[in-house]
Amino acid sequence: MSKIIIQNGNQSKTIEQDNFPIRIGTDLNSDVLISGSLAQGLAATIDRIGDKYLLQITNQSIEVLMNGERLKGSHWIETGDEIHINNAIIEFNHDGNDLLLSVNDISEEQPTLFEKRQSDSIFDNKALRYIGACVSLLIIYFAFYFFTAKAVKIDVLDQLDKTLISDEVTVSISGGLFPKANIGGRYLLRSGSYAIEIKAPGYFIKYDEVINIDDGDSQDIDFELRRLPGQIKLITDPDFGDFYDEFDLFIDGSRFSSESCENKSDNCIKTLILEGPLLNAGEREIELRFDKYFPVKKKIFVEGKSETQEYSFDLEPAWADVSVISEPEGASIFNGDIKLGITPSNIQLIQGKNNLSLKKSGYKDFPIELDIVAQQSISLDSLTLSRLDIPLNIVTTPEGASVNINSLYRGLTPIEIMLEPLVDHELIVSKPGYKDINKRVNLDTIEGLSSEGKEREVYEYSLQAIFGQVSFIGTDGAKIYRAGDLIGVIPFDIEMISEQQLLQVKKDGLVSQEIKMTPNPNYPQKIEVNLLTEEQAVLAAIPKTLMTSQSQEMKLILPGSFIMGTPRRSQGRLSNENERLVEITKPFYIGTKEVTNNEFRAFKPKHTSGAEMFRELSNGMHPTVMVSWSDAAAYCNWLSQQESLMPAYENVDGQYKLKKPVTNGYRLPTEAEWEWVSRYNGGAGEQRYPWGDSMPPVEESGNYADESTESLLTNVLSDYWDGYPVTAPSGRFYPNLLGIYDLGGNVAEWVSDYYAVPTRQLRLVENDPSGPSEGTARVIKGSSWRDSSLTKLRFAFRDYGTQGRLDVGFRIARYTDVDNEKDENNN
Repeated sequence: MSKIIIQNGNQSKTIEQDNFPIRIGTDLNSDVLISGSLAQGLAATIDRIGDKYLLQITNQSIEVLMNGERLKGSHWIETGDEIHINNAIIEFNHDGNDLLLSVNDISEEQPTLFEKRQSDSIFDNKALRYIGACVSLLIIYFAFYFFTAKAVKIDVLDQLDKTLISDEVTVSISGGLFPKANIGGRYLLRSGSYAIEIKAPGYFIKYDEVINIDDGDSQDIDFELRRLPGQIKLITDPDFGDFYDEFDLFIDGSRFSSESCENKSDNCIKTLILEGPLLNAGEREIELRFDKYFPVKKKIFVEGKSETQEYSFDLEPAWADVSVISEPEGASIFNGDIKLGITPSNIQLIQGKNNLSLKKSGYKDFPIELDIVAQQSISLDSLTLSRLDIPLNIVTTPEGASVNINSLYRGLTPIEIMLEPLVDHELIVSKPGYKDINKRVNLDTIEGLSSEGKEREVYEYSLQAIFGQVSFIGTDGAKIYRAGDLIGVIPFDIEMISEQQLLQVKKDGLVSQEIKMTPNPNYPQKIEVNLLTEEQAVLAAIPKTLMTSQSQEMKLILPGSFIMGTPRRSQGRLSNENERLVEITKPFYIGTKEVTNNEFRAFKPKHTSGAEMFRELSNGMHPTVMVSWSDAAAYCNWLSQQESLMPAYENVDGQYKLKKPVTNGYRLPTEAEWEWVSRYNGGAGEQRYPWGDSMPPVEESGNYADESTESLLTNVLSDYWDGYPVTAPSGRFYPNLLGIYDLGGNVAEWVSDYYAVPTRQLRLVENDPSGPSEGTARVIKGSSWRDSSLTKLRFAFRDYGTQGRLDVGFRIARYTDVDNEKDENNN
């Protein structure tokens, strides 16, 4: 049986387990008496629970320091623990079943361990007359007590199940000047406040509870006691004590811990679990988790009261046996950073995905991914390890040669490549202008290289150049440079290495050119280089075609000069066609086709082109008509805005006028631009008609007033048939030499100029004329589906108007961005 031994200096006292718990305090009933006020009373108790001793604080007003820190609740006593209460220091030594307390009181008043503070009893036999008086007073005292006391029943309940505790319950009541007699299960107490202490085996002691007795004759008071923890013995098959480091205990989902193991290693917790942890009474869920077994879980009811309960679990293996063999043998088997064995070996792997790796010096790591099912053994086929790749350095003169290994491009020299040893590899080293090197290589192992004192293999090659014959012609006197060095002056012949050559061609006053070429070793080459003036170079750099946001194609028209108008004696000439010498100085774009109904309706959705004698002109692909000049100008501005270009027209007093200087936005072509494009004849003079210089029109030359229009028009072209009584699809007939469609026929076209009769001028050149600055009508150019006369079919014919007509449409034009930038810089 356990006992507690108390030592104070050279005095000692032993208390058997039957008298537990022991009391520490300042009152006279304390087993360990410490200095201090008698009013402080009981400070703490020590009781044995299971195989451990529990220190419980009973008076929170007394400061108790455990190992230097304030203790307010309970504490499992360990050897070496030390408590300070008032001026007393108590050291504990837990020796097996017994507990040794060493007491040292450092106050001036040092009561011995066993003395009780008591007043000296002085009894003298002075006068028997006092005896009678005392007896009388006692009788009065007890009579007053019995007649004024209240019958108080005190029931002690189990806090957990609320049942009455009837076995060995001890109730101690203090306070007041009268006895606390227990008669028939009820205590006789006078009105007032009392301190109560309740003890029962298997329960925590309830200290210093205060009860208030009122004036009622009979009163019932209930108290609840909390059960002491119970010990849970866990038994597993197989015994989990055999794999000490491979399990964890969880109580109600939380990992088990204990105050007694704070700041100690995990072994402390493991030991507590194996010995049987102490758990508070009540329903608990316990779960054991293992490294190699499936977790087990069970709901239990902990009885507590220092009782021990046993629970058994059958453990189910969560692993499978895996046989691993490698070629060569002796490879270490790793699962992450954990080494499991050396091949050949049988290892155990936990259920689920396992990523293994075989490692052996001189060989590449061999990864293995296994999906393990518990208790289903696996035997892997022999795993062949690959030797570590060997570094191969390839150096060539000159550098920059391409290296291919086994038909795979690896880079340019100098280069280091990792190759598998003891295997044939096809090596090709190539560089334009040099002969290829083809070689079969087989590298030694890392051990073989080390034995020769080498860390890598090195191959060095001098490449043999291949040459080609090149003749340069073109701009005489132009100098050709390579990498800053002059190699010749045009014309000249030279032998060059057959690799890509980057050459610069230069001559004063001309724009330099950079050319790339590769001499061919199999036949001579002739390279022609013609340098341009700065102006020629600018024009050459301008895109030859342009697409609008509506997918309308526009062609670049280069500058040139011509005589605009008609000679005086020319057949069909009108008086408003006076000749003028005109020069177009700026390149510009012009639409290859007339604007269609579909394109115009994107700007004005409700537009209709009408009909002629029930002949519909609103077909989507036909040129739009019944469009006023202002509508055409507004369309141009709208199209510019779609592409974030500066609009070409501004609205002044309700009328559109061309901005000066002219922007790069979309606009109508000027009359001069229109006539320059229409009369272009490839350097053979100004063309008179859309098809040539004489009547009648040739077949498929355009949509004019042909025989199909006889039901609509009075005058038609005899012996000509184009198949379209009114408009035809834009671009239906052949274009002119510049690739522009329908400059004659289909519909006449608005141009940008105000209408006026020009003065004949053949001495001075007009540069880029755009017509008068003011006017009432706008010029209309070109013939239409309504025209058949010699006069109107001519390109020089000039008409005018402002409102839309069934035979008048338009096409768009604009300046190039380069030309517009020049105008902005000049301004």
